[in-house]
Amino acid sequence: MDYELFLQSKLDRNSLGELIEQYITESVVEKASFQSNEEEIVIGSRFFTLHLEIEDISDITFVRQHYNLDVNVCIRTQLFGSTFSEGIKHIFRIISKLIKHTEGNLLLLEDGSTQLLRMENGLLAVNNRLDEYQSKYLTPSLLLLLDRPYIEKELSS
Repeated sequence: MDYELFLQSKLDRNSLGELIEQYITESVVEKASFQSNEEEIVIGSRFFTLHLEIEDISDITFVRQHYNLDVNVCIRTQLFGSTFSEGIKHIFRIISKLIKHTEGNLLLLEDGSTQLLRMENGLLAVNNRLDEYQSKYLTPSLLLLLDRPYIEKELSS
C-alpha cells in the first residue's frame, strides 16, 4: 500500500530524515536503512520504506492548493503487503512522534487522494468515511497508537 505523509516542519530535510531514522529504529527495534542523495532520503525497514522528498515539491504545492493545508514536507510511504498489519502500526507510532516533535500541520493520504488523518491548528481529525478495506485497518486500536485526542469527521478527497 502506498501513502503520502505531509508535514509542516521547521527542520531541514537531513535533520528530519535522521530523526525519522531514529524513530524507525526505536519502533521496529532494529537499525533502519538510510540512503541520501540530492533528490530524496530513503529510510527503510523490513515493513516499509519512506521516501523524504528533497527536490520534487509538486506534491506539496498540490496539497497546499487542493487541501488548503500549509505543509512543507512530503514523505512517500510504501508498506509491504506481507507485513502490512505490523508495518501500519509502526507507521502510526512514528506519526505520533512526528506530531509531538513538529507540532505543525499534518496530512496522511492513501494512494495520493483519500485523506485518512488531518491535523490543522493542533486539531487531529480522522476520516469517518472509509471504504471497506480502510475500515478494516484504520481501527480504534490503531488510532490509539497516535497517543492524541482526535475527532472523527468526513474528510474530502
